[in-house]
Amino acid sequence: MNKVGNVLEALRRHYGKEAFKVAREPPFRALIGCILSQRTRDENASKATDTLFAAASTPQEILALEPETLRRLIKTSGYYNQKAKHITGACRALVEDFKGETPAIRAELLSLPGVGPKTADIVLSYGYGEPAIAVDTHIHRVSRRVGLAEPEATPEEVKEALESALPRRDWGYTDGALLQLGKDFCKQTKPKCGRCPLRELCDNEKSD
Repeated sequence: MNKVGNVLEALRRHYGKEAFKVAREPPFRALIGCILSQRTRDENASKATDTLFAAASTPQEILALEPETLRRLIKTSGYYNQKAKHITGACRALVEDFKGETPAIRAELLSLPGVGPKTADIVLSYGYGEPAIAVDTHIHRVSRRVGLAEPEATPEEVKEALESALPRRDWGYTDGALLQLGKDFCKQTKPKCGRCPLRELCDNEKSD
């Protein structure tokens, strides 16, 4: 078994085999929710998404909102001026280029304003049920520290390293488990290495 496989087994022993089931949601909601989640806490993004979709739940309805109304509806997510521009741009592109539908092809998702690789992968996974590892800051940090990717690897290189080493059926679990490990143990500052379930496998294990 390769190192990624050993890490996956250790994560399953710690978190359980049934954890991190992908909760499906409509692709457009997944798209907008992910844009709102950028640079904020999950609960703030969730609240903003709920508030926005209670008022407007399609690209056409969002485009019909006054700019000030859109900013007010998403204010709890933070950086709402920039996010409002991204949401408006994405909705306009969906209407003009995709007949109002959220595309199911990664390259097409990446063509939308405000959509990067992580957002595209989340839409594919949560919106369309396509397995994907959406590399956020936690997964990027954990993978390089543990030794699942090169220390200087970019998020896209981390994604390629993980997905090439694992069968597609394990991508969703790996995504959720590495993200949670980053929150629980492998923090940006003051990582809890001594209690980490990957301490025996980590290239950078330290005592704490």
